Amino acid sequence: MNRIEYPMKVHAVKLEYRRLELEQMPHGYFTIKNGRNYVVITYDPGRPNLNSRCQRRLLVSTKKGKEYSEKITCYLKKKSEYDTLLTSWKSLYCFAPPRVRFPIKQYFDPHKMNNAFFNNQPDRCGTYEPKTPTVSDHGNLKSKNELFGADLLKLMGIPFKYETEVYLQSIDDTINPDYLINFYEIDRCSYLEILGMNDKMDYSLRTVTKISGFCKDLYRPGKEVIYVHIYDKQNFDRDYFVSQVLSAFNDMIPDSAIMWETVPKAV
Repeated sequence: MNRIEYPMKVHAVKLEYRRLELEQMPHGYFTIKNGRNYVVITYDPGRPNLNSRCQRRLLVSTKKGKEYSEKITCYLKKKSEYDTLLTSWKSLYCFAPPRVRFPIKQYFDPHKMNNAFFNNQPDRCGTYEPKTPTVSDHGNLKSKNELFGADLLKLMGIPFKYETEVYLQSIDDTINPDYLINFYEIDRCSYLEILGMNDKMDYSLRTVTKISGFCKDLYRPGKEVIYVHIYDKQNFDRDYFVSQVLSAFNDMIPDSAIMWETVPKAV
């Protein structure tokens, strides 16, 4: 799986979020002239006199050039993300993407699981160490299924932290969910648990107890916690994993946040 097809509301949010980010960033490009590297600024929200006709060109090696080089590099990366999303949108729909009302607020948020919450959580809090850990670019993980999940989260562009911790009062226990994932465009994060079908009774009991604890402590499935059940531990279902994560993301975007100019019709 190399391409992600986002649900419509998620797709619209990702586009609009990046469009608004681009409005606040200097625009430009890099060029070489007479063997020297330049950064060219074509727009800067802090300098209204700059535009496509009145550009500013700086040597990359100068102090100001280095400063703008970092900003233009960020701009080009963000512009590439936006262009990719827009091209995908145009291939799916025959109408323009809608505007989105930011910030997006949740009508019920008992644990204040927003971007600040995500940023403040330490990761890798679990104490259990398998005899043969799964080595990956994400660090050592406990299983290949966790590696598959981490790779898919990266492909979807969803930041995550591995094994943060949460205290569940109803079962009087501190647990380490597999991931804490960040839907940063809508200022939300959720715990994500990969639940394998294990024949060991103690594993099954721990899983049931954990789900019960989440429920009693008001962590709603598909909102504050997302469950991905692995029914065949030898065959990780990538499509199912992606659909569970993106369905939760989509459901957390209220219809009222999407501003359609006209009634859309799918191709």
